[in-house]
Amino acid sequence: MISEDSLFKTLKSQSSDEYDRPTHYPIVEDYDELLFYIQRSQNYNTVIYEINMLPGHTLNLNKPISISWLKHTNGEFEDKQPLNYIQKKLAYGYQHRIISEDLIEFRIVSYEALRFFIAKNKNNRFRVFFNDNGENIELISVFVYAEDLGVFPQVKSAEIFGRYSTSGASFYKKIVLDTY
Repeated sequence: MISEDSLFKTLKSQSSDEYDRPTHYPIVEDYDELLFYIQRSQNYNTVIYEINMLPGHTLNLNKPISISWLKHTNGEFEDKQPLNYIQKKLAYGYQHRIISEDLIEFRIVSYEALRFFIAKNKNNRFRVFFNDNGENIELISVFVYAEDLGVFPQVKSAEIFGRYSTSGASFYKKIVLDTY
């Protein structure tokens, strides 16, 4: 596990016209347990998805993913906290299906159209994968653009950042959600 001091680093420079994710947003440093993370346009708070292992380095098939918030105050990392019940049930939680001891299918509850898989990559490390136009993509992060309209934010789009499993080349896709 990495130290809390090194959880974030400054996002590498990119054209603000290219992505919705602001250039000043922090990115989560990679570490062994990290599967991927989600950031939102409302603030710097970040949802992290980590592999949940049992003693003996076996995957916990009952709860393969641990989900937490990395909370920020005034742009500075403050604390790591668990999700609350509503956040798990309506937004960031997941439903999973066991395919084998080393392969899990799951869907995020707020966007069930996309199937994800937990599997080992070329380096024998658990990662999250999905299929896009016949290509296997290793997921790195998601940026969600939402507008605050009442109790629940209205999601307008999601940007998916990853890498192609075969070549390691960067992958980017923007999903614009129909809100009507």
